[in-house]
Amino acid sequence: MSSRNDAYKVYEIPPFKQIFPYIMPRRVDSLVYQNMVLDLTETLKFIKKTRAADGRQYRVFEVVLAAVVRTIALRPELNRFIANYQYWQRKELSVNFVVKEDYTDEAPEHSMPLYFEAEMTLDEIAAIINEAIITQRVIESTNLTDDAILFFLKLPRFLIRFIFSWWRTGSRHGKLPQMLRDADGLHTSVFVSNLGSIGLGGGSPHHHLYEWGTTSLFMTMGLLKRSRYMKGEQSLTRDTMEIGLTIDERISDGFYLARSFKVLQDLLSNPHLLTERPILPPPPLTKRQYKKKRKALRSTTR
Repeated sequence: MSSRNDAYKVYEIPPFKQIFPYIMPRRVDSLVYQNMVLDLTETLKFIKKTRAADGRQYRVFEVVLAAVVRTIALRPELNRFIANYQYWQRKELSVNFVVKEDYTDEAPEHSMPLYFEAEMTLDEIAAIINEAIITQRVIESTNLTDDAILFFLKLPRFLIRFIFSWWRTGSRHGKLPQMLRDADGLHTSVFVSNLGSIGLGGGSPHHHLYEWGTTSLFMTMGLLKRSRYMKGEQSLTRDTMEIGLTIDERISDGFYLARSFKVLQDLLSNPHLLTERPILPPPPLTKRQYKKKRKALRSTTR
């Protein structure tokens, strides 16, 4: 398998990393957990003095998500996954998160896979997120997706198992249409869970990765907190949010990931950068370009 409808094959992989999918064939074998405390002091100042294009105030969630999208755009190895023992670079930059219709136990939740262009600005990203949240919170509790699932579950169990086996095979080989990838929301660049919005304190727990689908990065967001600290004899305040990251370590090395976290924090400390178009890194090498590069390297080492 050298082609998928959702990703490009990555050829420029160090030899020692090419063996990882055979040593750790499942995501559960290669999970890495990382806690990070984001400093959102400048982010909140930016939100207070800056309005979105439609005149409304930005949500903290929108700015953080925009920073995550920009980080993935600038650090494309975060947008990779392993399938069939091979490395793949997504053709899309996508985020999945869950929207709850109301803050009650009975209120249903809706998965929200959203797609962005790598060069999008904060206004464009926030507009997509805002529209999706509004749309999901005004639809009826019992929607077409719920009806379809209830109908599906009435089928004989052997048939359900067969359909899921076919679905899993299609995902592994990259043959699923986008409609089916969106149905489960686990084929996105990152899955974000905003636990702070439901008042969950005590830090931000880590979420596991799923063997189902292709999502290699899961991020949970905790409560926004204000704390005081001393700088010399001056008492200052700082706004922070703890996030929990779960990463498939096979997609990149620790140094690249650490640098990526720094990019995320730098964007949140300088949120005006999100209003500008980014300078994007080059796409991964094609098979022909990779062979040409290797041939050139061999000739220079002789």
